[in-house]
This record gives sequence, structure tokens and C-alpha cells, in this order.
Amino acid sequence: MTTYSVLRKNQEATIEVKGHANYAEYGHDIVCASISTVCIYTANLIEKLNLSYNIIDLVCDEGYFRLQVKTTDVTANAIFENLEYTLEEISKQYPKYLTYKK
Repeated sequence: MTTYSVLRKNQEATIEVKGHANYAEYGHDIVCASISTVCIYTANLIEKLNLSYNIIDLVCDEGYFRLQVKTTDVTANAIFENLEYTLEEISKQYPKYLTYKK
């Protein structure tokens, strides 16, 4: 199962995604592919927009993704909120495979 968490503190917001969905065998897992796609898309968008790494902290590894926004920058926060919304929508469709961890 994949879990994600969201933490907001002062002017910082963090999303952390961990694990594998295990919806299907490797190479056929549409839930894991969806989660990976939205995370990689987010990382690519941050890079494409040249958002400064002093306001964004990004880790993207096998089975682990973390995005930390350290600012009130409108663009950075919009990217963060889009990722949060998309993960929430995936978890509504596949609650056994992606869950929000408080």
C-alpha cells in the first residue's frame, strides 16, 4: 500500500509519498503508475519553471517522494496544492491502495 501525508507549518508545506500500491504485479499496477506519474510530473514542472531550490526541497526515489515548499510563492503553492488534490482523488478511487496518513 502507498501512503501519503501532508504537513503544514508556518510558511512551509510538505507532501510525503511512501511505498508501492500493490494493486497488480509490477509493470501492470495502474495505481502505482498513476501515483508515480503525478509525482514525476510535479518534479518535472518544478524543474521546467526553474523554481529556486531555496524555496523547494524535492526528493524523488524508488518508492519515495517528498515535496517541501518553503515559501508563500503563488506558483510553488499552486503546484503543491495540485499534487495534494490529485493524490486525494486517486485515493478516493483506490482507497485500499493509496491512503492519507495523518
